[in-house]
Amino acid sequence: MIDLDAALTHVASSPLLDGCDVHRLAVTEPAPIDLVAGLAGALMQPTGSPRLAELARGKGSAAIITADATRAVPNRELLPAVVAELNGAGIPDERIYLVIGTGAHRALAQHELIELLGEEWVRRLRVSNHDPRAADLVSVGCTPRGNEVLVNRLLVEAGVRVALGQVEPHEFAGYTGGRKAILPSVAGYDTIIRSHSIGMIGDPGARPGELAANPINREMLAAARLARLDFIVNIVVDRELRPLAVAAGDFDSAHQRLVRFIENYATVEVPEQPADLVVTGPGRPLDYNLYQSIKPLVALEALVNEHSAVALLSACRDGAGSMEMFEPFAGAASPEEALARVSHNYTIEKDHSFFLSRFLTRCSQVIAHCPGVSDAELRTLMLEPAASVDDALRRARRRLAARRGRPLVLLFPRPQRALISVGGRRPFATAAAPTL
Repeated sequence: MIDLDAALTHVASSPLLDGCDVHRLAVTEPAPIDLVAGLAGALMQPTGSPRLAELARGKGSAAIITADATRAVPNRELLPAVVAELNGAGIPDERIYLVIGTGAHRALAQHELIELLGEEWVRRLRVSNHDPRAADLVSVGCTPRGNEVLVNRLLVEAGVRVALGQVEPHEFAGYTGGRKAILPSVAGYDTIIRSHSIGMIGDPGARPGELAANPINREMLAAARLARLDFIVNIVVDRELRPLAVAAGDFDSAHQRLVRFIENYATVEVPEQPADLVVTGPGRPLDYNLYQSIKPLVALEALVNEHSAVALLSACRDGAGSMEMFEPFAGAASPEEALARVSHNYTIEKDHSFFLSRFLTRCSQVIAHCPGVSDAELRTLMLEPAASVDDALRRARRRLAARRGRPLVLLFPRPQRALISVGGRRPFATAAAPTL
């Protein structure tokens, strides 16, 4: 277990950084809210939609989608009020199907379902993992790009469809939450890979915090409409996973409300000068595995160059999280070769192979203290293993020894939660394009 904030406080006071110009960057978050009261208000007056009980009346059955353990959705706090709305509309517990929106991730074991949802809800509701390769997926139509949208049969057969989710910046979808509950969460593998292709995730608009010019966002919006996602309950959480805001209602309107909320506080100004060293980590829950822990590097691309070093701190208690991620790197002589391999033989969990190799072509010196991942696995991914936080710092400091002047060191926890601004502008900004 790595307490990221404590680790960075330790780093900030380390004598190893004597003579460096050290800056600690972070999002300044608003105060937490009372989630029970906030949820009650959001369900009473939903955004852009009738009340859930009204939508569900006479429908006979319901499907609730929620995320797997890589998203900080407080299911145990949200489910009582959501299920009460459905029960009040005449839908009994035994006709409520709760689908874990795994996307292309692995299914959760029974003990993980209990940890995620609570034993009461695993017992009361009809809980299942989504299988993106299931034989009974149903086509609901095609997006404007021609992508056939195959989704979980339970969603299609349900009388009303509800999604729980968390909204935060996402490395290529712009933001999590909202429309993402359909694609990729409960979509077929082929549908997912077409929307997450190299051409799509490499598009200039496929960046954190970008929606208008983002082709993946437009695909997701189209898929959510085709699958008739009726209602969402989404939240924003702080770094301690405490609720900051909640919205319920139409999947696009309620999601946009929370996006605007994040935009009002999450911008972090960073120096225009590339950093000599960035010490970072994803924090919970993305420190669950290495696959998810790549996300901070995507957020940091504008802060580094070929002379920079990064120290990545993540527990990775579930290990690597994806064996497919290693394939482009195995035997590759350089990040450029790994990047080329991704492009020629792409599968869905090689999206983070793409992001990691792209980052390494820009900044090849990444020192990783990830105790849940073996040194051999880290080296395969062209990361330098470190046995501890201090070891990572010592290794990074040796790389800075020959620098003239005072090296610029940025301590930046959870950069994937920030909207980064360099010199008053968003890096990699693109011209706006209309959403569907």
